[in-house]
Amino acid sequence: MNTTETPQISQSPADAGRSARPLLFALMAICSGVTVANVYLAQPLLTLFAHSLGVAPSAAGLVVTCAQFGYAAGILFLVPLGDVRRRRPLLTVLLAATVIALLLAALAPGLSLLAAAAALVGGCTVVPQVLVPLAAELAPPQRRASVVAGVQIGLMTGIIGSRVIGGAVGELFGWRAVYILAAVLTAASGLLTVALIPREPVRANDIGYGRLLASLPRLLIEEPALRQSCLLHASLFGAYNATWTSLVLVMTHEPYHLGTATAGAFGVLGLAGAIAAPWAGRFIDRRGALPIIATALVLMLASAGMYALGRTALAFMIVAIIAANIAVQWSQIANQARNFAYLPDARSRANTVYMVAVFLGGATCAALAAACYSGYGWLGVCVLQAALALAGLTVLPFAHRYDRRRRAVTP
Repeated sequence: MNTTETPQISQSPADAGRSARPLLFALMAICSGVTVANVYLAQPLLTLFAHSLGVAPSAAGLVVTCAQFGYAAGILFLVPLGDVRRRRPLLTVLLAATVIALLLAALAPGLSLLAAAAALVGGCTVVPQVLVPLAAELAPPQRRASVVAGVQIGLMTGIIGSRVIGGAVGELFGWRAVYILAAVLTAASGLLTVALIPREPVRANDIGYGRLLASLPRLLIEEPALRQSCLLHASLFGAYNATWTSLVLVMTHEPYHLGTATAGAFGVLGLAGAIAAPWAGRFIDRRGALPIIATALVLMLASAGMYALGRTALAFMIVAIIAANIAVQWSQIANQARNFAYLPDARSRANTVYMVAVFLGGATCAALAAACYSGYGWLGVCVLQAALALAGLTVLPFAHRYDRRRRAVTP
């Protein structure tokens, strides 16, 4: 079914990976969490940047923007190499470049150089997006979703922990100490992880880098499962982003009038998605991805209603946050597991296409949410979330039909 040009691999490391111990997958989860945290380090440090470098807090936000753009560029231009390069050397180079970039950020004398270093950090620290397809390749097929879920737990914990730990360390020791600590943790977790990854034979590569990148749009055009997963999770992540990016505006104004730090602490509720992830992985391994995706979309739809009620009752707001975070984690695990199962020879490129689509969906819906909040208030944002969840549900019948056809032709 996959007609996209793919490099021929002389031998998959999956056979060697069958004997990989759980320690390897645990280290992959830790390394994913540590490295993805590098993208979000700047978010709790904006005030410290402003005071230290003599700039306005709004100008300091450039560091966050550059890190995000760097990460998106790294996903697009570096992650596809996982299909044609041995992962151990690739990860070693990415980790070394990330450590150097973090140290450059720690030494930056001004905002412009700090922003440039943050972009370099974001571009190089795409390690999790290389590790997730590799984990799926090394895992036994009957445990693939569970292993992917484990790595995703580390990733989500790193995103949330970066804001909490980064803010605390920055307050105590200054923002430069945060980047130094990140460099040490990245080097330590990366070295341990790479040391345990099974060695791969040289890959028989008959596709150049330009053709590798050119194969990305063809992959999207030719693979219905990938298109469906992009639409399913982009709509769900867009729904999640719409309310998540506007939530602080509600919590810091009437009727709650919470401080920014207190409102930000509600982000810890996002760990609910990480806690619920292992069960979803085990279910997907037994029953397939689509039931979990459907449940996630229904949860996101229900969350929109809870968010609307939460405008005047904090308990509804808490339930909505928990439901939305569980939904986005379940959908991520299920859609990635589905892509990896259908595209075993192009997992890294499939992950690239998928993550770029998700990033675009999230960014677009964050902008739409700002317009909705400006014109219609919090209720308008909740309606946007509900509409996006419903849009995702309309894709499900096509995905079900495709899966039935694949099962019918698979011996």
